Amino acid sequence: MKKIYHQYMTIAFISDLHLEPVVNDKTAGFFNFLDSAQNKYQQLYILGDFFEYWIGDDDNEPVNLSIQQKLKAATDSGLDIFFVHGNRDFLIGSEFEKNTGVKIIEDMTLIEIGNKSVMVAHGDSFCTDDVEYQEMKKEIRSDSWKNTFLAKSIDERIAFANNMRAESAKRSSNKPENIMDVNCDYVSQIISDHNIDYLIHGHTHRPKIHQAGNALRAVLGSWEEEGWVIEYNQEHLELKSFTL
Repeated sequence: MKKIYHQYMTIAFISDLHLEPVVNDKTAGFFNFLDSAQNKYQQLYILGDFFEYWIGDDDNEPVNLSIQQKLKAATDSGLDIFFVHGNRDFLIGSEFEKNTGVKIIEDMTLIEIGNKSVMVAHGDSFCTDDVEYQEMKKEIRSDSWKNTFLAKSIDERIAFANNMRAESAKRSSNKPENIMDVNCDYVSQIISDHNIDYLIHGHTHRPKIHQAGNALRAVLGSWEEEGWVIEYNQEHLELKSFTL
């Protein structure tokens, strides 16, 4: 497991924006957030599901290109941006990194900030009770699946992504709420094994800061009518919402 080291600074964490290839309030809200982030933070972590779906770095949808240009302007200004794959945008790759200056890091990466240990993750890996999802995730994250998918045409990939979204919504509506949340025993084990002070993730769309033994588990919300950010500064962690 890789570690990233930072001195004390102001760091922001966001996730689950689910940006779509259309101009809407969320896109504008993210652009406004990014503009202010360049003067407010030294680092920004995007913890997955930044996009509603990502069918490959070769997709030249105009809105997606505008988002990449905006990210590039932010990284060029000196804002370090890191990205963890989510369950909807795990196909973001090296061309996206090149076009944006964003650095892709592994899920469940450890960050050392001063004398505190922080783990960042999308969050789906902690939902171990959802066995069906975990089995599907293992399949579609394999190199063979990804290579086969990326060999399809853009239109075929978009159609597949839309079908997957519909199927996901259908499956989720039939599952008990607790199955789609994290397994607290597994989370406690991860915190203990890695001696974590803070665990920050998204995915569940249940924004809250939980006490987990001697650690804090901070969960980001999804961007819908309002956006969500976690700010970390001088060992102080704060979950905030704001109007888009």
